[in-house]
Amino acid sequence: MTDQLESETLVAVVTGASAGLGLAIVSRFARSGYYVVMVGRGRSRLETARESLEDKIQSSVLIHACDVTTSSDVEELFREVEARYGRLDVLVNCVGESDRGLLQNLNPERMRQLFEVNVFSALHCTQAALPLLEQTGGVVLNVGSLASKVGARFIGGYAVAKHALAGLTQQFRLELLSRGVHVCLLSPGPIKREDAGSRYSSHLTSELPEQARRPGGGTRVKGLSPDQIASVALTMVQKRQPDRVLPSYLRLLISIGHFWPRLGDWLLLKFTSEAASK
Repeated sequence: MTDQLESETLVAVVTGASAGLGLAIVSRFARSGYYVVMVGRGRSRLETARESLEDKIQSSVLIHACDVTTSSDVEELFREVEARYGRLDVLVNCVGESDRGLLQNLNPERMRQLFEVNVFSALHCTQAALPLLEQTGGVVLNVGSLASKVGARFIGGYAVAKHALAGLTQQFRLELLSRGVHVCLLSPGPIKREDAGSRYSSHLTSELPEQARRPGGGTRVKGLSPDQIASVALTMVQKRQPDRVLPSYLRLLISIGHFWPRLGDWLLLKFTSEAASK
């Protein structure tokens, strides 16, 4: 049954919404007047996350449990969005999974898992959402990482997958421009989280230094708050910006590295050296 929405009411779908950055994006969009569909694998986690939101915005948030790496689940998700709201204005692909390790030891199966979560999920969701987004001239926001722009030591296949997401985003943006759908990429640096410094402990092997457990593999960049990133995400959607890097000063360093690869490699090694990360 379709909810009766006012003509100016906008609808957003946010994947990876049960915690962290995804939940912050849900909160930011809901506080800005959007009806938001929170998407995650576990319904109980989604229910707990929704209950953590302010009482005044909970009524504008719907939860939907599904596996966004599975095309049939994704198709069912957008059938429900169409049936309930009759429109879609924004899709935020926030599902992601990081890693730690060396490429020389990377198992191809692990690489496939990283692509499933970081790339194929965005592909499935964008394809399924496209008919609805065309009707509204909507926006797809893919949440990448600094690893979408540059490689880094000790993060295994994560940078490979996030580079693929960046390519997927640009190609979709060019393809869908004439159809009125805008596609953009947000690439934040390390995010502040309670388990920073410990969440990768199980990944560490004798080949990896202690710094590999730190955010960004020891990258010398101050952690960003989820709320700060969520605010930028909303601005990108509202202003239909194509690409943002956070912190913003790193875009210059990334550009220098692309123009002058030797200097770029030197800067990356400098920013991830053991001495720099202490």
